[in-house]
Amino acid sequence: MKGELVKVITEDGIELVGFFSEQRSDLAVLHTHGTAGDFYTHKFIETEVDVLSTKNISFLSANNRGHDVYASVRKHTKDGVGWAGKGVGGAFETLNDSYKDIDAWIVFLKKRGVKKIILQGHSLGPVKNILYANKNNENIVGLVHLSPQNDAGLTKFTFGEEKYKQIKYQIKKAIAEGRGEELIPSELALICPMSYQTFSEYFLDDGIGNLFSYEDPDNKNWWTLSSINLPQLLVFGENDGYIKPSVQTAEKVFREKVANKSLLTSKIITNANHSFVGYEKKPTDEILNWLKKYYS
Repeated sequence: MKGELVKVITEDGIELVGFFSEQRSDLAVLHTHGTAGDFYTHKFIETEVDVLSTKNISFLSANNRGHDVYASVRKHTKDGVGWAGKGVGGAFETLNDSYKDIDAWIVFLKKRGVKKIILQGHSLGPVKNILYANKNNENIVGLVHLSPQNDAGLTKFTFGEEKYKQIKYQIKKAIAEGRGEELIPSELALICPMSYQTFSEYFLDDGIGNLFSYEDPDNKNWWTLSSINLPQLLVFGENDGYIKPSVQTAEKVFREKVANKSLLTSKIITNANHSFVGYEKKPTDEILNWLKKYYS
């Protein structure tokens, strides 16, 4: 896997790091990791880098301020460089800040001569990409969704409807009392420890980040997906335990909500889990076939 470590500074001074495999192409894939993830852990990233480099397609796997659970991130200000306090790490990030992170990486790619960008995301990553593409789709030519999450659905199926209603009340009450930055009780930390505010954004069914309510096709947030009119690739692992009520239902509802169904390609990878462990080549094969269809 050949490439270079790169970094950007967002408009609000946050320093982020990534890995860039530059092929001097006008087409690049920009990968956004999931909750408390990072740019390097998942092996499918390495596999994709190697394959795309043979096809003259650049690949950037980039940290955002939600990397790791508790992150130490440099912040640049007019007074110098220090440490960012609030809103970093998977435990404390807020989705509205994700625009700044993606935007900084897109500016980086454009400076490297890239004119066409495919936003790729894993787990929470597709949520950030959809939100970004609805706000600014300049230079965006497609989206790849790997295991797009529905954490509100996961919470409902884990605790049941009645307990979920209590949890929702508990979260909103804490935020109203000014305790949004405090950590939720450990029993609610289904993915990782996080603040009440962060939890509310995509673990509650009315949160701004609950874009893929597979268990609730009538959720108002589906409009964000329906507004996208670009080629999209959707890939799930058959044994993804985080996707509720089932991967098959998720694929069906996702397809129903896409405005231009002819532009959606979907695949369920047999036996694979949420992160495609042991099956890393499979999503890469699907991505490559999809790229040949639209960008050859």
